[in-house]
Amino acid sequence: MRKKQIVRQVNYDEARQLIENGAILVDVREDMELMAKKVPSALHHPLSGIKGPIDTKGANAAIFFCASGARTNSYAMQLAQCVDCDAYMLVGGVHALSRMGVKTEGSGMFKIFGIGAGLLLLVGWATGNLPGL
Repeated sequence: MRKKQIVRQVNYDEARQLIENGAILVDVREDMELMAKKVPSALHHPLSGIKGPIDTKGANAAIFFCASGARTNSYAMQLAQCVDCDAYMLVGGVHALSRMGVKTEGSGMFKIFGIGAGLLLLVGWATGNLPGL
């Protein structure tokens, strides 16, 4: 497949159309982030571990996503160079996939844990009980 060097952001409506036409999803979130929400239909290639080509299984396009879209946007050119097909960056990340109706798995417990940890830090700061400070 001849790569057209397309590197641009797409919203979830555009991504849905690309998937219907043979695009593959590539999740660049780190392993720990999958505890919150996993996309079974996506290839998983953590951004920190990408050092070479990504096998897109013959897809005509790769749609990269992270949690919000910020990382994929920041590393768009590097990610595009890892695939031998057109490359797109999904605006809104994994949450946009949920709106598209793409099947996801996960309880969101990681998010609850993060909120709980943040509250503990806030209480510690407010009471002056932060260890090591």
